[in-house]
Amino acid sequence: MQATHWDAENRYSKLRQAVIDEVNKELAIDKRQRVKASLINHSALKQSESWKLSPNRMVDWDWVEGYNTFKYRNPKRFELALWHGKSLVSLSLGRPTYRGSKMRLDFLEGNPDKPKDVKVFEPNLIALIAYADILDADEVRLMNPINDIVRSYYEKFGFQYVTKGDYLFLRL
Repeated sequence: MQATHWDAENRYSKLRQAVIDEVNKELAIDKRQRVKASLINHSALKQSESWKLSPNRMVDWDWVEGYNTFKYRNPKRFELALWHGKSLVSLSLGRPTYRGSKMRLDFLEGNPDKPKDVKVFEPNLIALIAYADILDADEVRLMNPINDIVRSYYEKFGFQYVTKGDYLFLRL
């Protein structure tokens, strides 16, 4: 890893952690959620391996390999792991667009066997907007929604769908 890459990784890691700290303060206010945020770490990746065995899983994405590749290529990335107690309930990854004016959420997966009352999109959205704000992005994008039901769910939060690019956006 080159020094400039390492410097960028270190600088943006501090920004990501600051966002996590703020999100956890907000999550602590809402006692119903019982969710805590962290950066993606070894424990999160290890727990994500069990998702592969679930008959309820809708995607076949390898978080361990995918995260390591994404991490190396994107030092400015957005990343988030959500926990319900000691159980991993969500992982997400994104990155700023090349010009930096938009923040993309490329991957968001909830634990296919998490309790139904545990919501993962809302904390992800709070964190994504906070990180976009730090980077001075004026829009967040949710890339490639998995189906029309998910797309409609995102639209309830004010997102607008762009057919040509297969993403939803929300101006900040």
